[in-house]
Amino acid sequence: MPDTPIDTVLTAVSEVFGHPVTPEDDFFSLGGDSITAVELSIRLEERLDVDVDVELIVNVPHLAALAAALTQPAAALSTADH
Repeated sequence: MPDTPIDTVLTAVSEVFGHPVTPEDDFFSLGGDSITAVELSIRLEERLDVDVDVELIVNVPHLAALAAALTQPAAALSTADH
């Protein structure tokens, strides 16, 4: 059975930070910065086979919300319209 989007996000974030995380965690509260956002973006792109803009991670730092945003159609993921 494939991982759900939240499972994929939690696994990738756990790998980036080196410890378990929960859906309620916030990327920045975990110590996230621009470098870890790029690393997370790359890991998510590899796992999900979609483009994950670093700006999405910055604008949607709550992990559960990030997972939900990643399930939206590609047009909805564009943060350039905001």
